[in-house]
Amino acid sequence: METLIFSQAAVFHLQQLANHLHHHTGKRHKLSTTQGIIDLLIAGANSHAPDVKRCYTAFAMELNRRQLDALASQGIYIDPSDILHPKGAQHTG
Repeated sequence: METLIFSQAAVFHLQQLANHLHHHTGKRHKLSTTQGIIDLLIAGANSHAPDVKRCYTAFAMELNRRQLDALASQGIYIDPSDILHPKGAQHTG
């Protein structure tokens, strides 16, 4: 499994995501392992809690193309443009 390397800002948002998910689910995620990060991101992507979604989005916005590709190789597909402008979102105005 490829080692995932993130910026300090991305790690901060991962920690925030882990804290909020723990608050909502009671489950802890190990950020020291690739599998723990993958499990955390899957849980974050599937959560409907606004605070979790906010942390997940903040993490995604910190990623560069190389990091997005590394996550994709692990089965985690994050499209920051889709997070900012969801395909199903209604535009008002």
